[in-house]
Amino acid sequence: MNPLFVGVDVGTASVRAGLFTENGEILQIVVKEIEVDNPEPGYYQQSSDEIWNATSFVLKEIVAKHGAERIAGISFCATCSLVAIDSTGQPVSICKSGNPKWNIIMWMDHRAHEEATLINETKHQVLSYVGGSISLEMETPKILWLKTNLNGSYSKTCHFFDLCDYLRWKATGSLKRSICSLVCKWTFVHNSNGNCSWDESYFQEIGLSDCLTKIGNSISFPMVDKHDLISEKSAMDLGLKISSDVRVGFSMIDAHAGVLGMIGCRENESNLAIEEILTTRLGMICGTSTCIMALSRTPVTVPGVWGPYYGVVLNEMYLLEGGQSASGKLVDHIVSSHLAYSPLLLELGSHGAVLDELEAILQKQVIPTGKHLQYLTKNLHIWPDFHGNRSPVGDSALRGSVTGLTISTSREDLAILYLATIQSLAYGSRHIKETMEEAGYCFHDVVMCGGLAKSSLYLSIHADVMGIPVVSPSCSEAVLLGSAISAAASCQKQSVQLLGILARMGGSCSRIHPDLTVKRFHNKKYNVFLKLLDDQLGYRKMMAD
Repeated sequence: MNPLFVGVDVGTASVRAGLFTENGEILQIVVKEIEVDNPEPGYYQQSSDEIWNATSFVLKEIVAKHGAERIAGISFCATCSLVAIDSTGQPVSICKSGNPKWNIIMWMDHRAHEEATLINETKHQVLSYVGGSISLEMETPKILWLKTNLNGSYSKTCHFFDLCDYLRWKATGSLKRSICSLVCKWTFVHNSNGNCSWDESYFQEIGLSDCLTKIGNSISFPMVDKHDLISEKSAMDLGLKISSDVRVGFSMIDAHAGVLGMIGCRENESNLAIEEILTTRLGMICGTSTCIMALSRTPVTVPGVWGPYYGVVLNEMYLLEGGQSASGKLVDHIVSSHLAYSPLLLELGSHGAVLDELEAILQKQVIPTGKHLQYLTKNLHIWPDFHGNRSPVGDSALRGSVTGLTISTSREDLAILYLATIQSLAYGSRHIKETMEEAGYCFHDVVMCGGLAKSSLYLSIHADVMGIPVVSPSCSEAVLLGSAISAAASCQKQSVQLLGILARMGGSCSRIHPDLTVKRFHNKKYNVFLKLLDDQLGYRKMMAD
């Protein structure tokens, strides 16, 4: 029998598992919601025990339907959230209340603002790998916050894990940390010159020299080291055979798994090899937040963009990572805050149905005029950084702004506000793309996946605004597929290039081309977008003490 592979993705609000064939076909997807604790503004927390129990649930559902015999490999990806575990393997509280249930500081938690500022004031050389300044969403500012504010919890913690590495540890007992998580979120130094280590001077300078024993020094690489077998206890937890020889693959941050799952998709008639596609394709993973990724053969440094990170997704390739801290979350926030939303939700029954209805309303509004629906936002402009700017400004203190509001509370007004929000996210994506291009990149297309990318309106607006075709993979679950590709790679008995597995499992795609008739309109709105940034910085200067 042909083997099957499981990809597990722990996102912001759910744990998902997907079962795939060796050709990348989806056989089953199971989802289990998980809780997010938001005790005060800027604080977001989760429970590792709850997440592992949810992982057990989704795996057991897959095994119940397809059996355990053909499952050859499993791999985990997750948000870049910080997990605290004591010497006995139990959770350590990271919250002010001391409740041990909450032992994960989530990726979108912004409590470590002061710590990130202090770290950036050092101007240490490792900051050059994160666009010149560390984000408060990364792990060392969060650990420093714990040491400063909850020293008892910090002292009690024996292991700090990125969430994807915690899951791999639970599955195997291995303390190996993924080069993907360490380099991208922990300031681990890895380059083509053979340097692969923590920079101890950085930890000494920021007051975390005693942390090095807590964060690990055994590293896992994609398609290089021998991958571990699942432990008997975890096999039982997950519904697999206790004597199982299931391999556990390289763990990744969820967005990076998305890159792996969609970067290799090709049109059926395309003769392009994957090698030709990799360095000219921009990747966007569009969910609660949006990650914008680019690969290169040589290191390229871009101000305000994280990286270049060596070998974190594909061996011998560098990765740049930009992003938007709130994208799907911003759409939901703006739409649900409008007075017309609650009646629509009551009538239609779900948030997704409301968004579909808003897109239909937009189409109805332009039928009498014959004009393109994009023009409906001529006098409505949004700066979308309600949760700070990750790239390319790299300023977590930036806030959102809207100009052109009226007192209307109609559904039509909400639809136009929804449209302007999507446009603003597209202008933010263009801002990142153009910053990368100024540093030497040349993009032929952009491939997109995630919840937002399921909207044809979202895809077409990005094509129009960014001025290049948008590629939509045939596999709608690129993050799960990327994790399954890692699982498949761990099962190869002989040395097999990861690119070969990508070619086999990557699937086909469709393409949306830019509408040139709205190019001038979007160029003007993009200039307004940039002016909103200048104005906000000007207001900040005026109000400074």
